[in-house]
Amino acid sequence: MNSNQLNWDAVRVFLAVAEHQSLSGAAAQLSVSQPTLGRHISRLEDELNLKLFDRRQTGLFLTDSGRRLLEVAKTMASGAADFGRAVDLEKSGAPDQVCRITTGEWGLYFLSRHAAEIVEGLGDVRLEFYADDSFWDLSRHSADIAIGNRPPSHDHLISQKLGERHFHVYAAKAYLNTHEDATDPATWQDQTWAGYCGTRARLKSSKLLAGLLDERACRYAVNNSVALCELIRSGTAMGILPDWIGEYEDLTRLSAEPIGQSASWLSFHERLRHHDKLHEIKKRIVDLYHRRYHETSQRVAR
Repeated sequence: MNSNQLNWDAVRVFLAVAEHQSLSGAAAQLSVSQPTLGRHISRLEDELNLKLFDRRQTGLFLTDSGRRLLEVAKTMASGAADFGRAVDLEKSGAPDQVCRITTGEWGLYFLSRHAAEIVEGLGDVRLEFYADDSFWDLSRHSADIAIGNRPPSHDHLISQKLGERHFHVYAAKAYLNTHEDATDPATWQDQTWAGYCGTRARLKSSKLLAGLLDERACRYAVNNSVALCELIRSGTAMGILPDWIGEYEDLTRLSAEPIGQSASWLSFHERLRHHDKLHEIKKRIVDLYHRRYHETSQRVAR
């Protein structure tokens, strides 16, 4: 197959199957049937004269050739999305101008409460928030701003450190009323805890909790940060939260010293500097985080 004949739809199919390692997951993402998707993959392999996937009972797994081509396909996807978003930004005077922000769940929880403040006086700018663990793949949702716990590695992105924050143990008054000894760290392994499961189990607070419990499982586990916060707020269990969230949830901080810490970074495309409204949104988000972190430091120091 001539490389000039390779179409973008074929690359999209390859990426989706590689990501999900199954036809069912990829078919759901692309809104096509599994048989149709299977035919697309077989046709692509025939045209390339390469075997891209090993078919097993547990799913489709990339061959060595498939793994090498995956990196190139990701670059193509990033470039295509980046081009599309650049076109959108060239229409910055349009009434439907959009600013897309990708962040973690806590960032979404925080920023959504300040959405009106972020766009005040900026006309009809539309804000779109994406809670995404792939913080620095700005092209994944054609996003303009990303917030996460590590700096980006892409040369075309500009990074700005928002600050360092800490993790603490928190509990609601309702929990403490029935577990008076919970204020004593010596009892923590015997307390009722809420934590993360699924993909969230790799997050920093989940690893900290595993250390406190000596790798024993917590009583309640969720794969959503807001649900975790609700379990703690309800008095059902204790939990670990970042202090810039926990200090504002009507909870009692039980750890005298931080049990862990993490950094926060914001990154954005260079092109954002050429669009006044979106650049102003970026500045306001940075200011919101700086103010929140400063106030949190003051609360914890009391």
